[in-house]
Amino acid sequence: MRLALALLALVASTSAFAPAANVHTRSIQTSTMTVAAPAPAAASATSLFMGADGADPQAVIDGALAAGGVTLFGKSGCPFCKKTKAALLSIGVHPTVVELDEIDGGAQVQKQLEELTGKATVPNVWLDGKFIGGSEEVLAGIDGEAEGFATMFDGVEKGEIVAIEEEVKVPLAQAEGALKVGDTIPSVGLWQGFPNDEKISLLDLGKDQNILVVGLPGAFTPT
Repeated sequence: MRLALALLALVASTSAFAPAANVHTRSIQTSTMTVAAPAPAAASATSLFMGADGADPQAVIDGALAAGGVTLFGKSGCPFCKKTKAALLSIGVHPTVVELDEIDGGAQVQKQLEELTGKATVPNVWLDGKFIGGSEEVLAGIDGEAEGFATMFDGVEKGEIVAIEEEVKVPLAQAEGALKVGDTIPSVGLWQGFPNDEKISLLDLGKDQNILVVGLPGAFTPT
């Protein structure tokens, strides 16, 4: 009797963990949703080449020219560079741009460009690995194309024509008492320069002649 009760208790305990015979199982199918990658940002008007930190100046130049087409070495705040880039984009030419003031060693790259081309200023523009000049040469070539003549840019792959509006030039407010054109030259003393500590009269300096007085930010006296 005790053996029978023990067997019944064992059967009851194991059945509590076993799945019920009348329980129906079914597979749950889940729908997978593919999340699309974010759309790439619209391509910038120009391809900006940054170069590698601490790279050799010639290596930076070679790397920028490797893409072919038009390569422009310039500076972000240079008005001639901006005008040249805008002119190229107006005919669908998208240059590779190296902003020398935004990369490490930009001054050394500019010095190397001067040694290669004889041109110390920017923009310094190349076409298919060959130096073609600066802003004047590029604008002259574009003017020729606008008039229907063959130009140096005929063989360049064209992209979207981009019109860049010129920046509105806001005149700087002059400080009270600032010199203006036609004003009488004030009688003030100016240092002649270091190490000479003597002063020269601006009135005497400008006697019977026209002079240009330029105030430089951070300078002690006008130049």
